[in-house]
Amino acid sequence: MAHVHSHKNVSGKRLSWTIFFNLLITIAEFIGGIVSGYLALVADAAHNLSDVAALGLAWIGDKGSEMQATKRSTYGFKRLEVMTAFISAVALVVIAVFIFVEAFGRLIHPQPLTHPTIFLVVASIGLIGNVVSILLLHSEKGKSLNMKTAFLHMAYDAISSVAVLIGGVIILLTGLNIIDIILSTIIALMIVWSSYQVIKEAVLVFLEAVPPELEFDQVLKSIDDTPRVKDVHDLHIWSLSSNDIALSCHVCIDQKDYLRGTEIIASINTMLAERYHIGHATIQLETEDCNRTEILCGQDNAELELNWKKNKSK
Repeated sequence: MAHVHSHKNVSGKRLSWTIFFNLLITIAEFIGGIVSGYLALVADAAHNLSDVAALGLAWIGDKGSEMQATKRSTYGFKRLEVMTAFISAVALVVIAVFIFVEAFGRLIHPQPLTHPTIFLVVASIGLIGNVVSILLLHSEKGKSLNMKTAFLHMAYDAISSVAVLIGGVIILLTGLNIIDIILSTIIALMIVWSSYQVIKEAVLVFLEAVPPELEFDQVLKSIDDTPRVKDVHDLHIWSLSSNDIALSCHVCIDQKDYLRGTEIIASINTMLAERYHIGHATIQLETEDCNRTEILCGQDNAELELNWKKNKSK
């Protein structure tokens, strides 16, 4: 079995500074939103509060994913980062529901925007803090699903901060309080959409589905095309985490090639790592007369097998 591990570690200092900035933003926006009566600012504060939790979970998840494998957890704790990302995304949905409810309440009972100076100062602080957070996390966003979630929190919060600031100025100039409700609703919708994307990706990992960037049939064909491989069955592809992909399969070879099994397995592992970035591959060799022929283990896949045979013969 081959193992290719990612050594892209998230910077603890960057996460710590980002948490610090967002904690200050949250406190300032809650106070400023309550004093000024600006719901969009309170909504942005709620979003920032979830950001603080998300970043804390990101730190926990990152540290947990670096923990060594044990006899009980033989793959280590790689899915801890996916689990924390999932919890964070669900928390965002709860925040969005809260904003929807508050926006509806303001629609029924409008509230004027007061203390414009406090509002402008606090909203500006929030925007600056969000921009700094984005700069800190930009280089980390592609390293894991967990950090992707944290970066999404920062990116959408920066956008909402811009909208909150502009919207507040327009309200002060025109007196159109409906803008507060509209902006709050838009922010909530943005939160729901970004959370849905993360939840969907995390659920696919939990269900051990084939990673979306891979095509099952293409991987199957690549293994089948490996020299001396006669047939492939019981193929499984799944994600250990957002960065680590695992695969297992049975490979049939001629009896005369059985002594070259180590060479054949090494060839398959190298191809999987280079072409598909699959770092955990378990290959079981069998002779050509093996009695298992299902492409997918333990199921009646006659139609799938027939289609595969037809495509293979073309």
